[in-house]
Amino acid sequence: MSRGSPWHEIFSDGLKFYSSCNVIDDGFSRLYCKKEREIYQSILSETSRQKPDTDVGNAILRKCDVLLDSTWETINVGHWRDVDLFWRQLYRSVCFLKSANLSRDGRFSEAILSCDMGLILGAPFESEILVQQLADILCQHVNGDLRLCKIDHAPVTKSDIPLPLLPNWKEIPQFNAPSIGQFIELLKPSTPFIMKNVINHWPAMKKWSPSYLIQNFGERTVPIEIGSSYTSEQWSQKLLKLKDFITTYILSNSDEVAYLAQYELFNHITKLREDIALLDYCAVSETDVVTNCWFGPEGTVSPLHHDHYQNLFCQVYGYKRFILFSRHDNMHPHQHHLLENTSQIDIESPSAADKFPDYAEKTAWVADLGPGDVLYIPLHWWHHVRSLSVSFSVSLWWKT
Repeated sequence: MSRGSPWHEIFSDGLKFYSSCNVIDDGFSRLYCKKEREIYQSILSETSRQKPDTDVGNAILRKCDVLLDSTWETINVGHWRDVDLFWRQLYRSVCFLKSANLSRDGRFSEAILSCDMGLILGAPFESEILVQQLADILCQHVNGDLRLCKIDHAPVTKSDIPLPLLPNWKEIPQFNAPSIGQFIELLKPSTPFIMKNVINHWPAMKKWSPSYLIQNFGERTVPIEIGSSYTSEQWSQKLLKLKDFITTYILSNSDEVAYLAQYELFNHITKLREDIALLDYCAVSETDVVTNCWFGPEGTVSPLHHDHYQNLFCQVYGYKRFILFSRHDNMHPHQHHLLENTSQIDIESPSAADKFPDYAEKTAWVADLGPGDVLYIPLHWWHHVRSLSVSFSVSLWWKT
């Protein structure tokens, strides 16, 4: 790539930032990492050369891999939360430097993967977004698989799946584009409601589809959940390129269910953030809004659970069914601390009321969301979610 190009600008900015980053220097001193510091400084020094020859370039990449392997081992000793943040920040910075060197050699797919590994497994230095910017630019130099992009994806239709056996239920009320004042009034009862015609202006409403994601972001690697539900013993996670996730699990009939679930995708693929906007209703939040994405095939299930946030759940593509219960209902949460926000009741099982007799006394709030619908889920309300088609959703978590 030529001098003066966006790539060269990000490359130069990254070298300046990481060369002068006090956090890295202080971390090496604080943790007595003499060997790691020497390797890191060598990588910085050799990367700063304008035109390294092939042997030098390969040597830089080998040093990057040595430091990444060493850092990764340290990160995985003990519980993730107990690992010093410095190690994840170091991991991210080395991923950037490795990506920059791969890019100079024209190895763009490998360079994008290096960025993604830094984004998924590393940690930023406050508001630094160099890795995201580099990955976004590199994506422009990797053509989408035209064969995959030209797959005719049939118009999304909602599967006619009957409701599970619910003891009592009511439909969630709907309102057309309420004003901020009306929204605040709707919040007062702390019960669910649906808003119509409030995200129609999002570019995502017209752009997002499996083929669009393959064409523009197919080389990006993201964490994918494998299994029918996170409470299943067969549940697992793995890293996949978006194009492989989509072609294997969304455009094909797979025996496994896979889900890009509860992931801050816009902090990973920042170009996608341009396709949405925070709703004006979020102005009532007393904290920063947490934005998560949910993308998967028909049949994904989030078991009955509650969250520690209020939620504006925005359905962009496809259809999802929500079944909610009041926060005051005893829905028999699991005792294990990792599942304490998840109910033991399988509401899709015909024997749910036999196993939990008081379930028959509960009242469910039910809605099938389609493109453009926004569901308000009050704090700690229990909700069960099933996708009725291929689906892409955005949740806006906030607190008051």
